[in-house]
Amino acid sequence: MLTSKRIAQSCAVAITCSLFTIAVPTAALAGSKDMPNPPVIFDIAKRKKTKRPITDWLRFSVYSHLRFLGESQIERDDETRDRKDEFAAYLGFAGRADLGRGITGFVNAELDVREKQTHQRSYDRIMRPSVKEALLSFPTSAIGQLSIGRLRLSDPHKWVADASVDGLHYVSKSGDKAFEFAAVQGTRNITATYVLLHKSQAFSALRQGAFAVVEHDAEERRLHLSAYLGDQTSSRFSYQLNAATVIGDAADGRSFGVGIDARFIQKITADRWNPQITYGFAIGTPGFQQSGIHSNKTKDGGQTQFHRYGYVFQPELTNLAVATLAYGLRPSRKLSVDLSAHVYLQPSLTTSGPDARLKGATTGAAHFVGSEISVAGAWRPSKKTKLEIGAGRFLPGPAYADPSSASRVYMRLSVYF
Repeated sequence: MLTSKRIAQSCAVAITCSLFTIAVPTAALAGSKDMPNPPVIFDIAKRKKTKRPITDWLRFSVYSHLRFLGESQIERDDETRDRKDEFAAYLGFAGRADLGRGITGFVNAELDVREKQTHQRSYDRIMRPSVKEALLSFPTSAIGQLSIGRLRLSDPHKWVADASVDGLHYVSKSGDKAFEFAAVQGTRNITATYVLLHKSQAFSALRQGAFAVVEHDAEERRLHLSAYLGDQTSSRFSYQLNAATVIGDAADGRSFGVGIDARFIQKITADRWNPQITYGFAIGTPGFQQSGIHSNKTKDGGQTQFHRYGYVFQPELTNLAVATLAYGLRPSRKLSVDLSAHVYLQPSLTTSGPDARLKGATTGAAHFVGSEISVAGAWRPSKKTKLEIGAGRFLPGPAYADPSSASRVYMRLSVYF
């Protein structure tokens, strides 16, 4: 039940979130060609590169991926040591048409072929086409742009939005400020509809903003209020901060929840390996849940994305606290390696395991969920090729009923034509 106390708590959190967006003094940048660019969740100018011209107004690109994914003990509590190996090949196409008067058409489609084998059986080969983006974008004014169709929304930290959705998006950018509105429906496994409002601003290297997201999923309705900060404070130190509250039909039958995520990156020395350390902490109350169109992925300045809360575990931030320590190497723009360690705790004892890639029941007798160590890296031998690798192992704590460890291995080779 959404009581007056819960409403007051939600308002307090919302006010705290809004302080993110007003805590930094504004620099007088009007008229400067060096004015910083405010972050937006969709920008037609920054979609996939289309380098091959057909005419002076039509361009395209083609790419392919070869991928292997191996996992073990992801499904638990069945007294069987499960295993899954999956091979996949992707062929992708991106096309861009500049139709005049600022009107742009964009499409990104893929065809994937995959084979899967588990400890129980081998599955037949599957071929599946998919349309990741297909949209028309046109200006509404000197500062406004409207896009309609299938869009890829992505916020700066991928903590609120990072998914393909169907609907419309409007952005107004004026100097170092931006305002966005989106009304969208989820695709594939996302069943909810969303209305998003996003206000952002930039100050030199700092980026800040706030979201209001209304989510409607079957009979459930939620309001997500969040804010973020990201800054490169010096040549050696940067940070990301996210804070949010959810009101309405929240997780675990609650009507209210709060989540906080903080990530700090420190460059150790300026030698040829460019080593860095990442310190992270995130916590979500039992009622907290994220939007459902988020991904929680990060690069931390590297060449490949990985889940900020664990390569194997990949949890949602509901009734969970996550501490992260990572060591990364950035010897060049062609190579990066990240070695990460995570520790997981449930603030509230429960017999329901965390909502994560790894599935299993907890005993309700301990807070310590487990720990994970993983490595993720990428190498670009040329502008047209990229190799990504990742591996991790999750070690359950006393909170899990099944004490067996879980692992994940991932490899992907990409070629761009």
